[in-house]
Amino acid sequence: MTHIMDRFRMAAFAERRMHQGFCKVLGIVLLGQGFAGAIHGQEVAYTGSLQVGAGDYIFSERTFTLYLFSGLTVEEGPFRFSTNVPVIVQSTPWISYGGAGMLPTGGGQHAEVDHRNDGEDVVLSDEGESRLVGLGDPVSRLDVEAVTERRMFPSVHLLAEVKFPLADVRHGFGTGRWDYGAGFSVSKTVRERSYSFELLYISLGDLPELELRDPVSFYFAVGQPLADGAFDVLVSLSGYSRVVEDVEHPALFGVDLVHHLDSRNRILVGAGFGITESSPDVLLSLGWRIGS
Repeated sequence: MTHIMDRFRMAAFAERRMHQGFCKVLGIVLLGQGFAGAIHGQEVAYTGSLQVGAGDYIFSERTFTLYLFSGLTVEEGPFRFSTNVPVIVQSTPWISYGGAGMLPTGGGQHAEVDHRNDGEDVVLSDEGESRLVGLGDPVSRLDVEAVTERRMFPSVHLLAEVKFPLADVRHGFGTGRWDYGAGFSVSKTVRERSYSFELLYISLGDLPELELRDPVSFYFAVGQPLADGAFDVLVSLSGYSRVVEDVEHPALFGVDLVHHLDSRNRILVGAGFGITESSPDVLLSLGWRIGS
């Protein structure tokens, strides 16, 4: 999921904005918010995050993963464009990173996953000299604020995503296909407590021997400011509809703590816990925003 799928995709990153006494959380998990300076009327930001996960998913052997994300965000008016690239470290090549986050595809043995029977663990052979470190596929996202939050109305954002097929497929660093997504998010603050919901339809390219369904992703989060706004606690539930036939849909429960160092700098620590077999058992996250 980012995974969540991150928060799956990863672990999700929450952004909190203060304006005239209210705050709002913008979700599917952006693990990082960026570093921000105004350039020609635009805000340009560097974002980063680290995610460490572990789980056996649908396989007989446990997989450990580490994702280091680096990204860039450009924001002007109601428009925000962001892109990020992960460096992936994993103990097996059986988990692939794609537009739907981390997926148990079997690496170079996709057919074994496709032929899975009755929820049994999939036993895969050692692929020998599998590379355990590599770059994942870059993912870019456009966020447009269509409706600004007001007293009686929530904010509404329109979303679009694209994943570029540049990573190694055989070793699980990518799927080798273009992925596209489109959807919306809604957020509202009630008595300082923030509520955020996101829905995204994703068109996934199929693997050579494994057909992937086009899922709908969801993300729901509740945020509570603490210590006069110095901290935020974010509780979230996120996941996707079924992606692989005979494999449960991914779903993750997450808890994050965001510390606002100042208006431009923040750090996040979080933990996610898999609810279904296609999610990591545990996913730990560290995100940061460093700016001037």
